[in-house]
Amino acid sequence: MTVTEEAGSETSPAYLIWEDAEKDAWWLSRSHDESAAFVIAPDSVTNHVLVLHQPSDSNRFKVIAAIQMGQDSSIGTAVAEAKRTAVKWKGVPNSPPIKSSIRAWRAQRWSKIIIREVPLALISSFIGCVLAFLVAAFFIVTDVSGWPMIVVGTLLGFSSGWLLKWAADRRFTSLMGPIGRFVTVTGGATIGAFLTVSVFFILFTR
Repeated sequence: MTVTEEAGSETSPAYLIWEDAEKDAWWLSRSHDESAAFVIAPDSVTNHVLVLHQPSDSNRFKVIAAIQMGQDSSIGTAVAEAKRTAVKWKGVPNSPPIKSSIRAWRAQRWSKIIIREVPLALISSFIGCVLAFLVAAFFIVTDVSGWPMIVVGTLLGFSSGWLLKWAADRRFTSLMGPIGRFVTVTGGATIGAFLTVSVFFILFTR
Protein backbone atom coordinates (compact mmCIF):
# COMPACT_ATOMS: atom_id res chain seq x y z
CA MET A 1 0.00 0.00 0.00
CA THR A 2 1.11 3.58 -0.56
CA VAL A 3 0.23 6.22 1.97
CA THR A 4 -0.25 9.88 1.09
CA GLU A 5 -1.19 12.83 3.29
CA GLU A 6 -3.55 15.57 2.12
CA ALA A 7 -3.39 18.73 4.21
CA GLY A 8 -6.18 21.27 4.44
CA SER A 9 -5.99 24.97 3.80
CA GLU A 10 -3.97 27.26 6.00
CA THR A 11 -7.12 28.46 7.76
CA SER A 12 -8.47 24.95 8.44
CA PRO A 13 -6.87 22.25 10.63
CA ALA A 14 -8.70 19.52 8.67
CA TYR A 15 -6.50 16.86 7.10
CA LEU A 16 -6.71 13.21 6.10
CA ILE A 17 -4.08 10.51 5.65
CA TRP A 18 -4.91 8.32 2.68
CA GLU A 19 -4.15 4.68 1.91
CA ASP A 20 -4.15 3.97 -1.84
CA ALA A 21 -5.20 0.59 -3.18
CA GLU A 22 -2.60 -1.29 -5.22
CA LYS A 23 -4.76 -4.19 -6.44
CA ASP A 24 -8.10 -4.34 -8.22
CA ALA A 25 -10.46 -3.32 -5.43
CA TRP A 26 -13.83 -1.59 -5.51
CA TRP A 27 -12.21 1.43 -3.84
CA LEU A 28 -9.29 3.56 -5.01
CA SER A 29 -8.21 5.21 -1.78
CA ARG A 30 -9.42 5.38 1.81
CA SER A 31 -8.80 7.16 5.08
CA HIS A 32 -9.85 6.66 8.71
CA ASP A 33 -10.01 8.96 11.69
CA GLU A 34 -11.62 8.74 15.12
CA SER A 35 -15.13 9.54 13.94
CA ALA A 36 -15.49 8.23 10.40
CA ALA A 37 -14.03 6.58 7.33
CA PHE A 38 -13.62 8.22 3.91
CA VAL A 39 -13.50 6.12 0.76
CA ILE A 40 -12.84 7.19 -2.84
CA ALA A 41 -14.40 4.86 -5.41
CA PRO A 42 -15.36 4.98 -9.11
CA ASP A 43 -19.01 5.10 -10.13
CA SER A 44 -20.04 2.15 -12.31
CA VAL A 45 -22.65 4.15 -14.25
CA THR A 46 -21.20 7.61 -14.84
CA ASN A 47 -17.72 8.93 -15.47
CA HIS A 48 -17.32 10.11 -11.89
CA VAL A 49 -15.15 9.41 -8.89
CA LEU A 50 -17.15 9.46 -5.67
CA VAL A 51 -16.15 10.41 -2.15
CA LEU A 52 -17.98 8.25 0.40
CA HIS A 53 -18.34 8.95 4.11
CA GLN A 54 -19.08 6.35 6.76
CA PRO A 55 -19.51 7.41 10.40
CA SER A 56 -17.92 5.08 12.93
CA ASP A 57 -21.34 4.20 14.39
CA SER A 58 -22.90 3.31 11.02
CA ASN A 59 -22.56 0.53 8.43
CA ARG A 60 -23.72 2.67 5.51
CA PHE A 61 -21.78 4.94 3.18
CA LYS A 62 -23.03 8.36 2.09
CA VAL A 63 -21.89 10.14 -1.06
CA ILE A 64 -20.49 13.49 0.02
CA ALA A 65 -18.84 14.58 -3.24
CA ALA A 66 -18.65 13.60 -6.91
CA ILE A 67 -15.71 14.42 -9.16
CA GLN A 68 -16.35 14.22 -12.90
CA MET A 69 -13.48 13.00 -15.04
CA GLY A 70 -12.93 14.82 -18.30
CA GLN A 71 -11.85 13.16 -21.53
CA ASP A 72 -8.28 14.28 -21.06
CA SER A 73 -8.01 13.73 -17.28
CA SER A 74 -6.63 10.55 -15.74
CA ILE A 75 -8.00 8.54 -12.84
CA GLY A 76 -5.05 9.71 -10.76
CA THR A 77 -5.98 13.36 -11.33
CA ALA A 78 -9.58 12.67 -10.34
CA VAL A 79 -8.49 10.82 -7.18
CA ALA A 80 -6.21 13.69 -6.18
CA GLU A 81 -9.11 16.13 -6.65
CA ALA A 82 -11.38 13.81 -4.65
CA LYS A 83 -8.89 13.83 -1.77
CA ARG A 84 -8.79 17.63 -1.74
CA THR A 85 -12.59 17.75 -1.88
CA ALA A 86 -12.87 15.35 1.07
CA VAL A 87 -10.67 17.63 3.13
CA LYS A 88 -12.77 20.64 2.13
CA TRP A 89 -15.95 18.73 3.10
CA LYS A 90 -14.42 17.85 6.46
CA GLY A 91 -13.90 21.56 7.11
CA VAL A 92 -17.14 22.83 5.51
CA PRO A 93 -19.69 19.98 5.07
CA ASN A 94 -22.35 22.23 3.50
CA SER A 95 -20.14 23.80 0.86
CA PRO A 96 -22.39 24.81 -2.10
CA PRO A 97 -19.94 23.68 -4.83
CA ILE A 98 -19.66 20.22 -3.26
CA LYS A 99 -23.43 19.82 -2.88
CA SER A 100 -23.89 21.05 -6.44
CA SER A 101 -21.51 18.36 -7.71
CA ILE A 102 -23.64 15.67 -6.02
CA ARG A 103 -26.83 17.00 -7.60
CA ALA A 104 -25.21 17.02 -11.05
CA TRP A 105 -23.91 13.47 -10.56
CA ARG A 106 -27.31 12.17 -9.45
CA ALA A 107 -29.06 13.80 -12.41
CA GLN A 108 -26.57 12.28 -14.86
CA ARG A 109 -26.76 8.86 -13.19
CA TRP A 110 -30.56 8.68 -13.23
CA SER A 111 -30.66 9.92 -16.82
CA LYS A 112 -28.43 7.05 -17.93
CA ILE A 113 -30.42 4.52 -15.90
CA ILE A 114 -33.72 5.71 -17.37
CA ILE A 115 -32.40 5.66 -20.94
CA ARG A 116 -31.14 2.12 -20.36
CA GLU A 117 -34.20 0.72 -18.54
CA VAL A 118 -37.18 2.45 -20.19
CA PRO A 119 -37.04 0.40 -23.43
CA LEU A 120 -37.08 -2.78 -21.35
CA ALA A 121 -40.07 -1.50 -19.37
CA LEU A 122 -41.93 -0.71 -22.61
CA ILE A 123 -41.20 -4.17 -24.01
CA SER A 124 -42.43 -5.74 -20.78
CA SER A 125 -45.60 -3.65 -20.91
CA PHE A 126 -46.25 -4.72 -24.51
CA ILE A 127 -45.81 -8.39 -23.64
CA GLY A 128 -48.14 -7.94 -20.67
CA CYS A 129 -50.71 -6.35 -22.98
CA VAL A 130 -50.51 -9.26 -25.42
CA LEU A 131 -50.94 -11.86 -22.69
CA ALA A 132 -53.83 -9.94 -21.13
CA PHE A 133 -55.47 -9.58 -24.55
CA LEU A 134 -55.44 -13.36 -24.97
CA VAL A 135 -56.91 -13.85 -21.50
CA ALA A 136 -59.61 -11.23 -22.06
CA ALA A 137 -60.50 -12.69 -25.46
CA PHE A 138 -60.84 -16.16 -23.92
CA PHE A 139 -63.12 -14.87 -21.17
CA ILE A 140 -65.32 -13.00 -23.65
CA VAL A 141 -65.62 -15.97 -26.03
CA THR A 142 -66.65 -18.23 -23.15
CA ASP A 143 -69.16 -15.61 -21.90
CA VAL A 144 -67.31 -15.33 -18.59
CA SER A 145 -66.35 -11.70 -18.08
CA GLY A 146 -66.21 -9.26 -15.23
CA TRP A 147 -63.79 -9.00 -12.31
CA PRO A 148 -62.32 -12.53 -12.77
CA MET A 149 -61.04 -11.38 -16.14
CA ILE A 150 -59.18 -8.46 -14.55
CA VAL A 151 -57.76 -10.59 -11.74
CA VAL A 152 -56.55 -13.41 -13.99
CA GLY A 153 -55.13 -11.05 -16.62
CA THR A 154 -53.25 -8.97 -14.06
CA LEU A 155 -51.86 -12.05 -12.29
CA LEU A 156 -50.70 -13.45 -15.63
CA GLY A 157 -48.86 -10.20 -16.38
CA PHE A 158 -47.26 -10.23 -12.94
CA SER A 159 -46.21 -13.87 -13.28
CA SER A 160 -44.69 -13.25 -16.70
CA GLY A 161 -42.49 -10.58 -15.10
CA TRP A 162 -40.35 -13.27 -13.45
CA LEU A 163 -39.68 -14.94 -16.81
CA LEU A 164 -39.03 -11.61 -18.51
CA LYS A 165 -36.53 -10.64 -15.81
CA TRP A 166 -34.67 -13.91 -16.26
CA ALA A 167 -34.52 -13.38 -20.02
CA ALA A 168 -33.46 -9.73 -19.64
CA ASP A 169 -30.66 -10.60 -17.20
CA ARG A 170 -29.22 -13.02 -19.75
CA ARG A 171 -29.12 -10.40 -22.52
CA PHE A 172 -28.70 -7.02 -20.82
CA THR A 173 -26.73 -5.93 -17.79
CA SER A 174 -28.68 -3.94 -15.25
CA LEU A 175 -27.73 -0.53 -13.90
CA MET A 176 -30.22 -0.83 -11.05
CA GLY A 177 -29.32 -4.17 -9.50
CA PRO A 178 -31.52 -7.29 -9.27
CA ILE A 179 -34.27 -5.61 -7.23
CA GLY A 180 -34.47 -2.59 -9.53
CA ARG A 181 -34.53 -4.82 -12.60
CA PHE A 182 -37.32 -6.94 -11.07
CA VAL A 183 -39.42 -3.85 -10.32
CA THR A 184 -38.88 -2.46 -13.84
CA VAL A 185 -39.75 -5.63 -15.74
CA THR A 186 -42.48 -7.01 -13.49
CA GLY A 187 -44.04 -3.59 -12.97
CA GLY A 188 -44.13 -2.92 -16.71
CA ALA A 189 -45.73 -6.29 -17.51
CA THR A 190 -48.26 -5.97 -14.68
CA ILE A 191 -49.31 -2.44 -15.62
CA GLY A 192 -49.65 -3.37 -19.29
CA ALA A 193 -51.78 -6.42 -18.44
CA PHE A 194 -53.97 -4.50 -16.01
CA LEU A 195 -54.66 -1.68 -18.46
CA THR A 196 -55.51 -4.11 -21.26
CA VAL A 197 -57.98 -6.21 -19.29
CA SER A 198 -59.48 -3.05 -17.80
CA VAL A 199 -60.25 -1.77 -21.31
CA PHE A 200 -61.92 -5.06 -22.18
CA PHE A 201 -63.81 -4.97 -18.89
CA ILE A 202 -65.22 -1.51 -19.66
CA LEU A 203 -66.08 -2.37 -23.25
CA PHE A 204 -67.76 -5.74 -22.74
CA THR A 205 -69.36 -5.59 -19.28
CA ARG A 206 -71.62 -2.61 -19.81
